[in-house]
Amino acid sequence: MLKNNYLLFFALLLSSSFLPAQSMEFIKADGKVITNESGDTILLRGMGLGGWMVQEGYMLQTSEFAGPQWEIREKIVDLVGEEETDIFYDLWLENNVQKIDIDSMKRWGFNSVRVPLHYNLFTLPIEEEPVAGQNTWLDKGFELTDRLISWCKENEMYVILDLHAAPGGQGMAQEISDYNPAYPSLWESQANRDKTVALWKRIAERYADEPAVGAYDLLNEPNWNLPGGTLLREIYVDITEAIREVDNNHLLIIEGNWFANDFTGLTNPWDDNLAFGPHKYWSFNNPSDNDWLIALRDNNNVPIYLGESGENSNVWYNDAIRLLESEGFSWAWWTIKKVESISGLFSINKSQNYQTLLNYWAGNGPKPSQELAVQALRGLAEASKLENCVYNHTVVDAMFRQVQTDEVIPFTDHSVPGIVHATDYDLGRNGSAYYDNQTATFHVTTGEFTAWNNGWVYRNDGVDIEPTQDIVNSNGFNVGWIDSDEWMRYSINVEEDGLYNVITRVATPSTSGSFRIGVNGGDVTNDRFVPVSGGYQTWRPVIVEDVMLTTDDEYFTFRSIGDDYNLSSFEFIRVGDSDAVDAVYTYAETLDKNHISVHLSKPLTTPLEASASDFSIRINGNNVPVASAISDPENNRKLILEISIDMIFTHVVHVTYSGNNITAVDDTPLLNFTLEPVQNNLQSFHIIPGLIEAEDFSNQSGAQLEDTTDDGLGQNIGFLDPGDYLDYEVNISEAGVYEIDVRHASEVSSGAFVLELIDEEGDSQTILNATFPSTNGWQNWETRSFNAQIPTGRYTMRMRITGTQFNVNWMDFKLTTSSTSDVNLSPTILLYPNPTMDQVNIEVLNGNTLEVKLLSMDGRQFVKKNISGKDNIDLSLLGSGIYIIQTTDQNGLVQSHKLIKI
Repeated sequence: MLKNNYLLFFALLLSSSFLPAQSMEFIKADGKVITNESGDTILLRGMGLGGWMVQEGYMLQTSEFAGPQWEIREKIVDLVGEEETDIFYDLWLENNVQKIDIDSMKRWGFNSVRVPLHYNLFTLPIEEEPVAGQNTWLDKGFELTDRLISWCKENEMYVILDLHAAPGGQGMAQEISDYNPAYPSLWESQANRDKTVALWKRIAERYADEPAVGAYDLLNEPNWNLPGGTLLREIYVDITEAIREVDNNHLLIIEGNWFANDFTGLTNPWDDNLAFGPHKYWSFNNPSDNDWLIALRDNNNVPIYLGESGENSNVWYNDAIRLLESEGFSWAWWTIKKVESISGLFSINKSQNYQTLLNYWAGNGPKPSQELAVQALRGLAEASKLENCVYNHTVVDAMFRQVQTDEVIPFTDHSVPGIVHATDYDLGRNGSAYYDNQTATFHVTTGEFTAWNNGWVYRNDGVDIEPTQDIVNSNGFNVGWIDSDEWMRYSINVEEDGLYNVITRVATPSTSGSFRIGVNGGDVTNDRFVPVSGGYQTWRPVIVEDVMLTTDDEYFTFRSIGDDYNLSSFEFIRVGDSDAVDAVYTYAETLDKNHISVHLSKPLTTPLEASASDFSIRINGNNVPVASAISDPENNRKLILEISIDMIFTHVVHVTYSGNNITAVDDTPLLNFTLEPVQNNLQSFHIIPGLIEAEDFSNQSGAQLEDTTDDGLGQNIGFLDPGDYLDYEVNISEAGVYEIDVRHASEVSSGAFVLELIDEEGDSQTILNATFPSTNGWQNWETRSFNAQIPTGRYTMRMRITGTQFNVNWMDFKLTTSSTSDVNLSPTILLYPNPTMDQVNIEVLNGNTLEVKLLSMDGRQFVKKNISGKDNIDLSLLGSGIYIIQTTDQNGLVQSHKLIKI
């Protein structure tokens, strides 16, 4: 939010001068990338100027009663009349985007802006033309665009001209294109289509020789029933031909139907300087979510310009931009300003007068006077100036700095002794600066909206923030909706070593709240309980006594153990020298299967003078010797104990210290402790033989969960596409031949997946290549059985989807023949040479006839043949890489062998 240091920033920005702009070059499509005239690849990083020339109701908080601009204007005219309405819109267009907006975006890292154009600023509607079929041209739109281009050119930034509201409106979503169903749409009127073509020619004539105009985005988010995309392609081709009559310099951006993403009928591009412009909102950011964009680019040999994305959390922004840039896709975010927004670059402050207008329009208040309405509207236009907005600097940080690094930096300066506001945690990624259980919404993918900040104020991270009624040490906001395991980090400047009391302000009607405080990554307190205060805005202090801090300490953490309480602030008060109390145990946790971290209240002297025999570990009631005890090299408030046996996630672990040689840096001893609990953080795993519910994965990409009607109910995984995968941590207790029963369902398509085991070194082996027929319904469940030879050990078992959509409920692994039995489980074939170049020889052992398949690592089949004795497979047409030779005998036993082609 806007703080003193950011006010200083604006003052410097307003007074600064810029070096003379260097000459800009046209950009163009060069195969799959965008380049300039010098041949340099250009990655456009842009911001959409939404709400400026085209108002959308949600940006002004009018969607409930006025979504498109024509409805908003009608509401305004009803209150203040046509003349004052025109004055408001002139002020809005003058103030909402100024030179300071462009200068600021340049400094933050943007190299382009995408400006949504409303046709009515350039020409009259067809219904108002004095002569039907002719075009009356207006100066207003061109003057605004010229001014914007000059500012961008001075900053060496490209302008993407986006026809956001075309004559008649190009979509049923009225708010986006200002479509009025009382008049014919773009698609219902040849006159509107002709005007659209003429408008683009007029624009191209004006800017044909202007390299600061980066591209023409011909039609924003058409959303209409256009069978086969025929009419959409027709108007695009007509616009292209009109532009090329006067302008062969500029890149054209083509958006698909249905909000830019349906390119039916638009593939096989008709111009050699063209890019496709899909949009991305509220979907997952897994690597597989780029696949359709990659295919769109590669199959058409055109660049991708993702012209809109945003309206989500900082976490989503960071993940989405990293995903897009991993493939070199250009992007523009949406949008720069909205009334009371945390997700845009700027939030427009809402006056009480404007709220009075909103109340009246929503039917919740009396009609205001014309005088008040005029004040409210002119005040809104004035509030839209950048210097009057709230700068959401966390959004910029997430879009640029956090894309490049997971480094954590201070949100603001915190001096100790002093007050730290709970909402002023550090800047950085989720998991680095803070951790929250709900960080974004993915409702396009999941079908369910989830709030990332339930209070919708102050910051755009996953942390939930709301206005507070706390009047003690307050900045006006508190953290709320706190769940267990969530935490926040705060950079601090400790002015003096010593003991500090930390007065923590909390509020709750519940008894379930508790927390710990840590320093430099180590927990220095045990659990502190949050007392019942009587309500979420009834505040009381919890005093955490005797926290030792030194001038070397860089940050503290607040870690929630319980849930259902609010947090307002911390006040650090120095109460004495640290040697007034001894060092004590505070917390312990497993680091991995052989190591335990013990957290202490004070930093220890190093090197550590301790014997492993001073410590003991008890696992499930049995004493286990400690092999070594050292100080954590990353944090001397922690000890690392090593044991020689392997712990697993089900173990109950305790730690004891009975020595007398360990001292803190202030020469106080570490007090003995007995059978203190160790938090077991080891990853759970599935035991094989046994049944694995498909939804119990440890990691996944592309899959979704849904409620199942199968026996036992619960959930199943679904919406599975080639390239998706799911990981399951498994411990295979016995090697041998297994029957694998898979519970599956699909409506039409057949499905397929590969199961592979990945060991700790990352080496993998395929154990199953399974296919499934249709069951004639997404919840018509059948069980299909396979046989596979499986080794013993701990693995990540990856289900890699290789066939089209299907559902899976569970997998049941049943040992049928142990490797210790009389059955011969030795290799069934010899492969040679391996690695090889153009051919591999196969010799079947034991006189069997085997079905032999040559597969890619993603399960694609290249060869299938029956072999007995000796044979070979030609590899000359295959690329270099790793392949799988899979054999199946007459008993259904499947074995897989890795083949390397060089």
